[in-house]
Amino acid sequence: MLTDFKKFVEENNLFIESDRILVGVSGGIDSMVLIDLLYRIHPKIGIAHCNFQLRGKEADDDEYFVQQKSKQLNIPFYVKRFNTESVAEQLKISIQMAARKLRYNWFEEIRQKEGYDWVALGHNKNDVTETFLINLARGTGIKGLTGIQPKKHSLIRPLLFAEREQILSYMSERGIDYREDSSNKTVKYSRNKIRHNIIPHFQEINPRFLDTMTENIERMQEAYAIYKDSVEKIKRELVQESDGDFYILKPGLEKSDFRESLLFEILKSFRFNREVLFDINEQISGEPGKVFYSPTHKLVLDRKYLIVTPLVEEKERKYYIDKQQSSVNYPVSMEIRKIENIESYQIPVDSNKAAIDYDKLDFPLIIRKWQHGDYFKPFGFGHFKKLSDYFTDRKYSLLDKERCWILASGEKIVWLINDRIDDRFKIDEDTRTILELTYSE
Repeated sequence: MLTDFKKFVEENNLFIESDRILVGVSGGIDSMVLIDLLYRIHPKIGIAHCNFQLRGKEADDDEYFVQQKSKQLNIPFYVKRFNTESVAEQLKISIQMAARKLRYNWFEEIRQKEGYDWVALGHNKNDVTETFLINLARGTGIKGLTGIQPKKHSLIRPLLFAEREQILSYMSERGIDYREDSSNKTVKYSRNKIRHNIIPHFQEINPRFLDTMTENIERMQEAYAIYKDSVEKIKRELVQESDGDFYILKPGLEKSDFRESLLFEILKSFRFNREVLFDINEQISGEPGKVFYSPTHKLVLDRKYLIVTPLVEEKERKYYIDKQQSSVNYPVSMEIRKIENIESYQIPVDSNKAAIDYDKLDFPLIIRKWQHGDYFKPFGFGHFKKLSDYFTDRKYSLLDKERCWILASGEKIVWLINDRIDDRFKIDEDTRTILELTYSE
């Protein structure tokens, strides 16, 4: 087994002689065999153990056992206790998912802090097939069927070549002590159901089932590489990025025979789940204005685009401009100029400039978001109009509306910034002083 281990490490370029490796060790068979194999060929290792405090004294005994092993080998030992149940409840995820998140985050934290090059984990060939079947049962994209990788980011898995039976045989030959996790015997967890109840039936049909699955997954990895390359080419044609916002061309999606898969691949990085993706796909050709949310982003169905923007909380914030200010940097960028010699002044026609009668203003001026019920008297209209109606007439997208900032004097709107001033504040024959504001992106 040691020869096969070395061969697998070399073929997959998992580490080099100078690398330091942090090994995630639970105390179970796989991780204790991994420690033994690694230490025999590469003693520059440390041990990291997670106590998830889910099995009382049994978990504490696991921690003590692993600590003693590190002392025996005279290598660094790191341990952390997690309140896993509390984290799962707080994040509204399963205990298994919470433990996984806590484990990987802490391993990476230790790796960086203590100067390790890699984190080694004890996954084996059986784990690859189990993960494949779990993803298949839950529903997944093609990527979820490509199995566990020997090397990904800072993680390495040097035991992926070995079946569980090989590992048990090596453990027996070497006389390696280990701790049995009682939870591995229960079938209330999906992985254990697959391990104990499902895979044995496949092995009755095909004694080489694990090898066959490894070959299937390798072919799936090659297919995924081709698929991913094609998707990236299409994304470059359909997706435009501007200042952190993403514009996805609707016509290109609507014409595609694979629209649902394309939506999945384009939007998965924005954390839209499958239910929301299904709704987007169903309503993509409907009336514009529909809004969909993920935990981190918002998607707006516009006339020409699907517009994806990060969620930003502006709430009811207000920002003030005093008489003495000559510029504003936040939440918008504006230059402010007070002009008293107005005889030769040319009133600007660009929407990014506003020329206002200074004496009609009450300071401090206010910059705020527009609100439902707001109304103003658009310059040149001659009558009052609700902002919502004005937006509709001007064909504002939902995103345009949400990005609109208002300059107000008291309760009165002075300027829809970068659009139109209010007629009540325009320059007329009685104007003596002008306040000129210039908006910039």
